[in-house]
Order: sequence, then structure tokens, then C-alpha cells
Amino acid sequence: MTAYRPDVDGLRALAVSVVVLFHLVPGTLPGGYLGVDIFFVISGYLISGMILADLRRGRFSLLDFYLRRVRRILPALLTMLLGVSLLALLILMPDEMAQFASNVTAGALFVPNLVLAREAGYFDAAAAANPLLHLWSLGVEEQFYLLWPAALMLLVPRVSLRAVVFTMIAIVVVSFALQLALAPGSPNAAFYLPITRFWQLMAGALLAAAEIRRAAAGAAVPVRPAWRGHALSFAGLALIAGAILLARGRPAGAPGLAVAATLGAALFIAAGRDALPNRRLFAWRPVVYVGLISYPLYLWHWPPLSFLHIMELDRGASGAWLQLGAAAFAVLAAMATYHFIELPLRGRKDLRKLGVRLVSLLGTAAVAGIVVAGTGGLPQRTSLDHNPFVRTEAMRREDRCSDLYAQPAEYRKNAFCMRNDYEHDPTIVLLGDSHAGMLMSAVRDSYPGVSVLQIGASACPYLRNTEFWNDHRPRWRTLCPPLMAAAYRAVGPQTRVVILAARMPMYTATDEEYAATFDFVSAKHFASPDFPRASALEVYERSLRRDLTLLLQNDRDVVMVLPVPALDFSPRKCIRLRPVDEWLPAPVAGSCNMARARVEARQSASRQLIERVIADIHDPHLHVVDPMQALCDTNYCHTVMDGQLLYRDDNHLTNEGARLVWSRIRPRGLPALVRFDTSRTLVSAH
Repeated sequence: MTAYRPDVDGLRALAVSVVVLFHLVPGTLPGGYLGVDIFFVISGYLISGMILADLRRGRFSLLDFYLRRVRRILPALLTMLLGVSLLALLILMPDEMAQFASNVTAGALFVPNLVLAREAGYFDAAAAANPLLHLWSLGVEEQFYLLWPAALMLLVPRVSLRAVVFTMIAIVVVSFALQLALAPGSPNAAFYLPITRFWQLMAGALLAAAEIRRAAAGAAVPVRPAWRGHALSFAGLALIAGAILLARGRPAGAPGLAVAATLGAALFIAAGRDALPNRRLFAWRPVVYVGLISYPLYLWHWPPLSFLHIMELDRGASGAWLQLGAAAFAVLAAMATYHFIELPLRGRKDLRKLGVRLVSLLGTAAVAGIVVAGTGGLPQRTSLDHNPFVRTEAMRREDRCSDLYAQPAEYRKNAFCMRNDYEHDPTIVLLGDSHAGMLMSAVRDSYPGVSVLQIGASACPYLRNTEFWNDHRPRWRTLCPPLMAAAYRAVGPQTRVVILAARMPMYTATDEEYAATFDFVSAKHFASPDFPRASALEVYERSLRRDLTLLLQNDRDVVMVLPVPALDFSPRKCIRLRPVDEWLPAPVAGSCNMARARVEARQSASRQLIERVIADIHDPHLHVVDPMQALCDTNYCHTVMDGQLLYRDDNHLTNEGARLVWSRIRPRGLPALVRFDTSRTLVSAH
């Protein structure tokens, strides 16, 4: 391996800068997240180069490698985890703190990418509320270095360097092929899994191997013309810039963009230290300094921005200033970490003693995360007597219920199935997505003793054989048809009332409305094989006409619940339950209200659709109830009434909110419902 290259630190500076700008000013650099891909190439180049050089000299030790890795990675990581955890104790509500603590454990074990592959996508709106989201890339790197040094130890003494290079090429091909294969159906897995990222680290390793081969050949290798190095560097920078700037309008995390960024970084490094951009700009001392602090800067840049987002302090002009302040804090924290933590420890020679202490501290962090998560996020920090924001698995689905209605096992994570009485067939069936689920307690309490079933699935309306998915969650496409088929099987002869509730505007929205209003940045699709080539609005309307005709048979009553007003903010800001709220001003009067005109405009297409269907069917057993009547006055829709929080997020009601709404809107013209008392005597409930 050749001597230190300041231009590679300059490339680090570019990588961390675009990542920070991507998070600080979303939309400015649409492909700024590709800075992490550049980091992977740099890491593979530097670390593999050191391993190969030591192996060829016969002085490589796996233990020493990991001790040096511990000394390089853990001091800054532990410092960041401690500092961010202290902020979390002040800022986060109990459910947020429990999730944060779990993420601390995942980060300390270097598996956050594996956790995230099964949860939120990197580009989902919900990901912004994870202050440790950025640790996914550290997980990928450390998982790579658990395997790669041992593999080189086995290969280098036994085969030629040329054979090692061919092995690297094979890994690149297999890893990239896996990413291409997974990307269409499992984009989260393609983005987060180590095996689909190894090709980028291996691209750097190939550069290191090529340098070592050239060095071994010595005078036998002809001198490369200077213009070729200049051309390689400019070409590499052009590829990086193109990927970052031209990512707008392309699927987030698209493999093609990763190829451009990875190839660009590889060409820049291959150009050598004497290439014009490398020696003039990227070896400039201020740029190199940013590269030197790039690791702690990467660690520190995201948590404060995420905390501002969680507290909804990132909006408007004041939010922009606060974000700039957060970025300045991250730079100062990175500089302090580098000078006062990293550099002093980097000079330590007692690697074993230092390694034991650092690993022990990391283990302590992992255990602390488990303990805090187990307490429910230290609720004693707040005045909560119960947490209105928590929605557990036990509150949405029972295995007994899922088994009874044959909900497919592979989809049960997304399913709803709750009954209050397993002795009698359900008299009331509540069908739909999570907006039906949030009404279960209110409906059950309104008809005491009546057998009630709530069944459906997340992101699935109450319609048969319809498909809802977005480009970042393509697997959702197969979710709704089997789960809604199971739901319709639950509607039997004893069912007297069917209640339909769903987040209807999400399914009927145009692409522009969806991108502006809902939870995911990728394009959405709502379709049905029963109505090919129909628009989302047409699919919903035609499916609704068909299914209402079925549900209204046997003189059943069907209650359609119109959409709940959605908020432009988190209701968490409307109650002062964060520990830090003690030092912050109260919310501005009216900031927890939504203009009724805005809500009506968003729901206009959905409401007009319902009106058309109701007018055409014209059945006295079909009832329509409107949550806006309970939540809105002439001008505003309210989040808090009489000191009671009504919403648990921007579109779901708390149990208290659901009870208030249902008590005000439930239809009064329903027939007498059969109720079972403890002695099994039949009485009627109204």
C-alpha cells in the first residue's frame, strides 16, 4: 500500500458534505445520500490495502486488526451515543424513548441496518424520527470487516494476488446481482443488507489490490501519462456529481445511481494523488481537515436534525435557523470529538487494555438500551398516566382471531383482528384499515354486551381484491386481497351491522397529492385486476358499488365512516409532556387546529365519490357518518377538546378521541342489536 494520500481525505470531505446537505436542506442535493456509497469505496480501499500489505509482509494479525478497528471506531461512536442519549432523555416521550433505546442497542451491536431492513425504509417519512438512522452504514462496514480479513488470511498465502483479484471481481458481480434482484421487490433489503453493499467495499479493495500488484511489478510497469490521471479524476467527479444532482425524479436508492457514485469514487482514487483535481483541490488543507473529521461529523450531523423534526421545530424561517444551528453544533461536536477523544486515543499503544475498556463500554450501552426499552422508555420522566401514542400488537390483533378467520400467516404482521366475544358470532363487524382499527374500542363501548369483530389490515381499504402499494414497498401489492377476503368471510348470517372505515384519500389521491400529503416519498398505486386500466378513483368507486351491494344483503345495515381530518403536524406538540417542555414556550394559540377549508379540499374527491355511490344505491340500510361533525366547527378542526388530546398521530384518533367522535356521529336509526348478558339472556341494545 502506498503512503498517505491527502486527496482521499478530500474525497471523504466531499462524501460527508453531500450527506449533511442532503439531510439539512432536503431537495437541494437529491442524491446526497450517495455520499455513503463513496465512503464504502474509500473504506474498502484503505482497509483492504492495509490488510493486503501486512499479509504480504507476513505480519498481519487478526486480533491486532480488530483492536485497531476498535480504537478507530468506538471512541467517537461511544461519545456520540452518550451525548445523544442525554438529549433523548430531555426530548423524547416514553414511546419514542423506548424505540430510541432499542436503536442504541442495535447500534452498539452493529446491526441497525438489519433491523431497518425489516422496518422503515431510509426514504420513508417515519425514518426522520429515528435519531440513529445513520448508523446503518456503520453496520454494513463492520459486518463486512467481520468476514473480509479472515477471507484474505485464507486466500493470500495460498493463491496468487491475481487469483485474489478474480475472487474480488466475483464477489462484486454476485453482490451487485443480488442488489439488482432484490431492488424491485424488496428495496429496503437491497438498500440495507450487507451482502448487497459488499460490491462497493470490494470496488475499493480492487483498487488497493491493483496498487499492490503495480508496486510488486516495479520497473516492469510503464509510467502512466499524466493526462490519463487527470481524465480519470475528472470523469470520476463528473459521475459523482451526475449521480447526486440528477437523482431527482428517479427512484430513491436506485442501483444505477449507486453504480455511478461508486464508479466515480473508484476512478477518482485510481487517478492517483498527482491528478490535477486531486492535488489542487482535494489535497487543499481545509478540505483535507473536513475529511479528517468526516467520521465524527457523520456521527453527529443527523441526531440534532432528527430531534428538531421530532419536536416539529424544523419548519418555517425559525426552523431553518434552528437547523443551521444544529449543523453548526454537529461541526463543533465533530471537531471536539476528533481533537479531544480520537487523537489522544489513537496514540495509545496499549491496544488490548484499551480495546477491553472500549468494548466493555459498548456492551454497557447495548444493555442500557435493553433496560430502558424494557421500562417503556422511562415514563417517570413525564406526567403521563398512560401513553395515548402507543399502539401495540396486542391492541390490534389476536392469534385466536386470526386463526379463526384464516388470515394468512405471512401477512399477519399487517393484519387487524380483534373480538370481544368468542362465544357468539359477531353482530357488528368493523371492516377496513387502521382507521377502522382505531374505532374498535369506541364501538365496543357504545354497544355493551354486543359481539363485535374488527378485522382488516394496515393500508388496505374495506374493498375486495384491490391492491395498494408504493414503489418503495412493492410487497404491499399482494397484501390486501387475501386479508380482505378473510375479512369478508367474517361477515355471516348473524352480522346485523357492518361499519366501513378507511383512510380513503390515501388510496384515491393523485400522484401529486400523495407526494405532498402522505407518508411516503415514492409513487403510490391503487388498482384492481377486476377493473384493469381504471384510475385509482375509478377503482375505489367501482369496487365500493360492488361490495356495498353484497354487504347490504339480508337486510344488514352498513355504516360508512367518512375520512377523519388529517393534520399537517404531529399532535404531540399540542401537549406538554416532553421533559424539555418545561423550558420551552407553550404552543402558539391556534397552532393545533387545522383550517376546515383545507381539510375539505383534501377530502373533496373522496366525499364526492361517496355522494355518487350513495345516491345511486339509495338504500335505507346504508348510513353515512362524518367525523368532521364531531371534530370541526365552522372554521377549524381541533386536535384538543376540553383539555383532551384527540389524535395520536397526524391521522389516527386516540381511544378518547375515537369515543368522543363515535358518541357524536353514530347513527341513531340502527335496528335493535342482540346483546348477551352473563346469564346468556337475549336483550336488545340501542
